[in-house]
Amino acid sequence: MSKVCIIGLGRVGLPLAIVFARSGLHVVGVDTDARRVSMVQQGHMPFHYPEIEEWLYTTVQTGALAASQSAKDSIQSSDVVVLTVGTPAGGQYQLEYSQLHSALKEIASTDLHNKALIVRSTAAPGTLRDIVLPMLISSTGLKPEIDFALAACPERILEGQAHRELYELPEIVGGIGPISNMIASELFKKISPEKKILTTTPTGAELAKLFTNIYRYVSFALANEFAVWAENYNENAREAIRIANEGYPRSRIPQPGFAGGPCLGKDGFLLDNGTFSSIVSVAWKLNEGIPQHVVSVLLKELGSLYGQRIAVLGLAFKADSDDIRLSPSQKLIEILRSYGANTLVHDPNVAGTLSLKETLTAPDAVILATRHSAFRNLAQEIDQSGCKLVYDVWGMYANAKFTKAKYAEFGSTH
Repeated sequence: MSKVCIIGLGRVGLPLAIVFARSGLHVVGVDTDARRVSMVQQGHMPFHYPEIEEWLYTTVQTGALAASQSAKDSIQSSDVVVLTVGTPAGGQYQLEYSQLHSALKEIASTDLHNKALIVRSTAAPGTLRDIVLPMLISSTGLKPEIDFALAACPERILEGQAHRELYELPEIVGGIGPISNMIASELFKKISPEKKILTTTPTGAELAKLFTNIYRYVSFALANEFAVWAENYNENAREAIRIANEGYPRSRIPQPGFAGGPCLGKDGFLLDNGTFSSIVSVAWKLNEGIPQHVVSVLLKELGSLYGQRIAVLGLAFKADSDDIRLSPSQKLIEILRSYGANTLVHDPNVAGTLSLKETLTAPDAVILATRHSAFRNLAQEIDQSGCKLVYDVWGMYANAKFTKAKYAEFGSTH
């Protein structure tokens, strides 16, 4: 039975480790976070993902999955090493590869003979060819495709859907040669023999991942611009989009709302600055401007926000997640506070936020900022809270549900 080492037990690495372990592989997950490693060793998810909790517990109990802080020993005893470390954008949206470089140094310090390295982290085009491969050759003196295999296999999983999409989505494999492509392909076919493998070059694989995220991000920006247009014409954007899409195969406009998180907003910046032109930068500017747009509506409806109690429902950047990285809700809260508002924040998945009861105690306004399923049936409770205004970023509610508070939603003036 092949042994796989996953470096990075975050929202990409841990679900992959669990699925590999369920597929007959022996897996060891490595992370520098002692708390995360301890929780995994006990069979507990270190972040909100209830759909996969039982899988984790079972694979740990059977010994198919282990967790460790010792990268060197884990790498040395494995046949395949999969890198899933974070590659965030820095403060000026420059490349931030400190985690990648640290992991590569650890890998290069071991004997890589007859091992395969899979880079699954999101990376700028050319990263595997121009950074990873030269570093491994220089540090080890080994020959690629002869002594070791190397491939870029970027993840494209929607957060919270790995338990389904790892089995269903085609896998992009960008090996440095045919041997690397074959090994990486066979690895992912362990998940499902029917899994479709799409082979390309390493840079082609890196580009495909970025194209996927940028396409979605620009689509969301366009939907958000449509929402602002609809408001200007005193119409409802969600209804207009529904009508535009229904039965028309050439229209797949998403519904408007906050667009953020650790991937979509920064991936356009991972392309060469010389080709990072208007369409991506305008999309970023538009999506980043929606929290301010929400505050502008509140100012128009309530006047000064100074001292007003503003309840914000949802801190995570996406529905039914606890991930607050680059969340538009956080930006919204910062803007509200800059206007002197007293913000009350509740998220059922995020520790440290207020309870729903505390948040809905005599607010002046309530903002539905995250589309959590737990918020679907709160209209009556919100209406009874004494607030003057309900602002629904996601259109989860209907105007008729509110008899005491004024209801407004993003993309509509009525």
